[in-house]
Amino acid sequence: MAKSLNPIVVEEETIVENKIIVEKEMGYGLKEFLNQFNLFAKEINYTLSGNTINIDSKNSSNANSSITINLLKKTDRTIGSLIIPRLWVQFIFTDYIELEKDHFLKKFDISFQRGGG
Repeated sequence: MAKSLNPIVVEEETIVENKIIVEKEMGYGLKEFLNQFNLFAKEINYTLSGNTINIDSKNSSNANSSITINLLKKTDRTIGSLIIPRLWVQFIFTDYIELEKDHFLKKFDISFQRGGG
């Protein structure tokens, strides 16, 4: 049985003042990512401007909080005849508590999982 490819390749977290910054390298093209994000964010108020997604504070207990998601296409990864798109995704959680950040990312990760077998 073949193993499933996990689209999340690398994850890094940094805390700077009132911001938690999480960076992921994902095996998605930009268009594919945005299509999947629309499914994920059915009940979230957000705006898309270029390669930046802004999510308002209605998704947090803090009225001043926000999430900014920056997207940057990277060079595709080639393994033999297999071509895997790469997208760098940066989440900036401003004035979010750790529990709310973890909850958001868990839902995000589940939504973006790919099956295999």
